[in-house]
This record gives sequence, C-alpha cells and structure tokens, in this order.
Amino acid sequence: MTRVFSLSLLVLLGTLLAACSAGAPSAASQPSPTPAQLAAANPAPNVALAPTPPPGAVPPTKTPVPPKPSPTATAQPADDAAAASDGTTAGDVMSRLPAPTPDGSGMSLLYSGDHALSETDDDSTLPLQVALTFDAGADTGYAAEILDVLADHGVKASFGMTGQWAENNPDLVKRIVDEGQMVFNHTWTHKSLTGVNGGLPPMTQEELLEELESTEAIVKELTGYEMKPYFRPPYGDYDAQTLRWLADAGYHVTVMWTCDSYGWDGWSADKIVGYCATNLARNEVILMHVGLSAAGDYEALPDLIQSFADQGYAFVTVEEMIQP
Repeated sequence: MTRVFSLSLLVLLGTLLAACSAGAPSAASQPSPTPAQLAAANPAPNVALAPTPPPGAVPPTKTPVPPKPSPTATAQPADDAAAASDGTTAGDVMSRLPAPTPDGSGMSLLYSGDHALSETDDDSTLPLQVALTFDAGADTGYAAEILDVLADHGVKASFGMTGQWAENNPDLVKRIVDEGQMVFNHTWTHKSLTGVNGGLPPMTQEELLEELESTEAIVKELTGYEMKPYFRPPYGDYDAQTLRWLADAGYHVTVMWTCDSYGWDGWSADKIVGYCATNLARNEVILMHVGLSAAGDYEALPDLIQSFADQGYAFVTVEEMIQP
C-alpha cells in the first residue's frame, strides 16, 4: 500500500515538472530586437552640424586707406638747435635738408609724392625721383638685410619707425641713422589714430601727443636724430581732427605714398615689382615694410631698385623729394 502511494506521488511530481518546462520559454528562444526597434527605444539626440564653407572660400583681407592729394607748401631752414641728451644735434648726425613750413591751414600737410610741392605747369625738365619707404612697427624682420641691399646699391631710403620698434632694436636704429637714411615718426604703439583699423577706440589728443613725444625721445636719445616734422600714420588712418593735432605737435608733414607694395598682404616679389614699377608718376613714394610677414618687400628690393634705375629714376629720401 505504502509502495503504491509513493509511486503515485512520483508520477504526479513528474507530470507537474513537465508542464512547467513546456509553459516557460527560455531566454535563448526570445527573438532579437531589430535595429529599427533599438532606434525607437533609444532615440539619438539632435546634433546641429557646422555648415560647410563654399569651395575656394578665403578669409577677407583689409583694404588700406588710399593716399589723398597734398596741398603745396614752401621751405624753410631746418632747426638743428635741439640737442640730444648726449649733446649731439641732428646736424651732427647727418646733413639735414630744409623742411617745409606749415602752410597756414593749421593742419598737417599730406604728402604722397605724386606731385612735388614745387610742381609747375610744365615739369618735363624736372627729374624723376623715387623714395623707397619702409615702415618698422612690428618685429625686427628683414631690417638688417634691407639695409645691406640699400648699401650695396648706394641707395638712401626712409623709415617710418614706432617707438616700440626703436626700443627693441636700438642697434638697428643707430645703423639706420648712421648710414644716412631718413626716419619719421610712426607713433609708439602703431595704434590707429582714428580707430578705423585695429578694433580700438580713436586716440585722444593727449594720447597722440604722448606717443609722438615718447617715440621722438627714444630715437633722439639713441642717435641725436630729430624726427620732426615728418610723420606717417599707422594704417594710413587720419582725419581732419588728427591732422590738426599733428600740426599742433610740430608734425606738419604727413607722409603718405603713391604705391602700396602689399607685401604685408603676402604679395610675391614679382608681383610687387610689376605693380609698383609701372604706370609711374614723376615722384614716386613706395610703401613697404621690414617685418617677416612682408617677406616679398625684402625679396623684391633688388629688382625694384634695378627697374626704377632702368627707367631713369633717382633714389631720394622723402625730405629730399619734398625740396622746391
């Protein structure tokens, strides 16, 4: 009896276990979700894509302010009486030529060289002249190499110099003056006078005066050279107000140019020569730079000198060109 009962219990348990196995599907039998189902269950965040620039897109380049016509002026003897801290005068450093007198307008005279201050109706007998000018306001650049080329060709040039550049390159400043080159004031920091370039507010009269005086002081301390009355505005920026302030400060000649070499914009030597040594005026003032970013200016210099010489031009400084 007991054996029969135990056997029946075992049979019952077996039946129950079989039923459980048949009714519970295994994990392996579950179907895998499709990619679409996964995407629906886990939506991707929205990501904004940056626009693709159009083919050939290049960054914009600045356009320098073109020089404006200059009024006429007369000449007077240069004042060599102002002495440097070491007792030398501008006359002791190099023979200086007469500077033009103020024209009575109360504004600094704009001189771009496209016509001489003494130009007459018939200038066919007047000489052809070119003034090579170099602005020195950033790095030391090719200043020494440019001076070597000028010396090799026996050419005098003119340098627009900031006070910061003079402070950082005292030996080059002395060499420039010792070799008879002209120097004119280019402010201390190369900040735009009007704020048109550089992204800074325009200078006040007090700021401009401080920059002018600081620059002339360091150049005079190093060399005895008097920069007045010649000035070149950074970026070529000026307006009527700043021209009045310059005249009040004793800088009554603002030196502009007939040709910008665009060396600062990466122009090659061949392009610079082809641009600045063609379609010439009787008096040419060429704007170049000494900095490393204007390598084309240094590289173009020998061919530029040769091209002007071949066309009968004499090389002069700005103060030589400005003579009546």
